[in-house]
Amino acid sequence: MKKIVAGFIFLICCFLGFNNIVFAESEYVILGGDSIGLKFSTGVIVSGKYKVETEVGKVKPWEKSDIIVGDKIIEIDNVIVNNTSSLLRYLKLVKDDDCILTIERNNKVFDTNINLVTTTNNDKSLGLYIKDNILGVGTLTYINQENLCFASLGHGISDNHINDNTSGSVLTSSVQAIKKGTPGNPGEKRASVGRNVIGTIKANTTTGVYGILDNVSNYKTRKKVAIATNNEIKIGPAKIYTVIQDNIIKAYDIYITNLEEQSDVKIKGIKVKVTDKELINTTGGIIQGMSGSPIVQDNKLVGAISHVTVDNPLIGYGVYASWMEKDLEKYLLT
Repeated sequence: MKKIVAGFIFLICCFLGFNNIVFAESEYVILGGDSIGLKFSTGVIVSGKYKVETEVGKVKPWEKSDIIVGDKIIEIDNVIVNNTSSLLRYLKLVKDDDCILTIERNNKVFDTNINLVTTTNNDKSLGLYIKDNILGVGTLTYINQENLCFASLGHGISDNHINDNTSGSVLTSSVQAIKKGTPGNPGEKRASVGRNVIGTIKANTTTGVYGILDNVSNYKTRKKVAIATNNEIKIGPAKIYTVIQDNIIKAYDIYITNLEEQSDVKIKGIKVKVTDKELINTTGGIIQGMSGSPIVQDNKLVGAISHVTVDNPLIGYGVYASWMEKDLEKYLLT
């Protein structure tokens, strides 16, 4: 709606002869390109099983239970557990030799019995490896400077335990090394993820991961751009902004080779080819970890890198920035 109003005002001003109108700063977003860590809270997930060393030898507490890798533990003895810490705290209090676990699997919930054993270190154990989060690395696309909302990644995270409403944290990240991509072998950014939480994840959608940053003071001097409508984008030169070393964001040359006509939200709308010699020499082209890298053409944000072509890393795809803007507004601003 703001764009329609702005366009209407622009036409009026042109008619009146005010051709040098300058729009408000709020019409622009802060350009990203940063490497970020994305940590999703999944609940207590069974990631493996092991034999427990006890005074009577190695035992399998889970042997007669209906538990498989990927199961989500919702409750233990009717006590809700949301993370690994809450489960371990409860185990310390249990005096019985068995427990009832409430499990979620493929959207179905059921109970199963499991033995609780005492280890040689006098700890309680179920013999299960568990995790309560999924951690990945991606690229920040842009920040809405008015409300600290951010858009990132250019595609959603596909996992049985992550949905549109899964929450999580945004962490600092630094690129330590590059695995160069070659035909048939996708490259990747090898990045470390810090402990500093800089924001909160609020939504995981088809077009990306969205949330709110705690503070944008460090971004105030960044480049600010308007978001292009789909029909403003054209075949021709453009740039992507991304990190390939430490935390240094640089612009690299690409060429937009094809634009898909899309009437609703989809990914892979923009096809690009990497032409920047430095980027090709360092990464081989588009690599994993670049997802979310903003695509800029004529000083406007037109999209974000979303996919690499495995057979030819010089070729990649992007999602239209307008679709990301629509999802950000839908999930965070309504």
